[in-house]
Amino acid sequence: MSGIAAGLLLLVVDLRSGGCARAPSAPDDVAFSCESDPAAPRIGANIFAVTLTSKAGAPIGGAHVAIEGDMTHPGMSPVFGEAKEIAPGKYLGTLELTMRGDWTILFHITLASGHTLERQLQMRSLRAN
Repeated sequence: MSGIAAGLLLLVVDLRSGGCARAPSAPDDVAFSCESDPAAPRIGANIFAVTLTSKAGAPIGGAHVAIEGDMTHPGMSPVFGEAKEIAPGKYLGTLELTMRGDWTILFHITLASGHTLERQLQMRSLRAN
């Protein structure tokens, strides 16, 4: 019986060490800032300018920045976009916000090192104009 128990223990250890690995989380020295155009987001196309720097102020280039817009109430489909690097540490992307209401904008960032981070913006009472 102890041989079976030892075999099961090895199987559990092996399962825990294999499979998919999570990307390492981002280092604490990444600063994120974001501006939108228009400054007060509205229904339709909104441009988001993201800046990534080290805490010392050096630009962080080579990142992948995916943008996701979610309505704050259930049942609504999210919208997606991507920000492209336009200069070292500066990323520009468009997100088409489809209706009035409250939105959460998520920025899914993967640094060139493989580290990941997420940031979010809350938009209240998005309007047509």
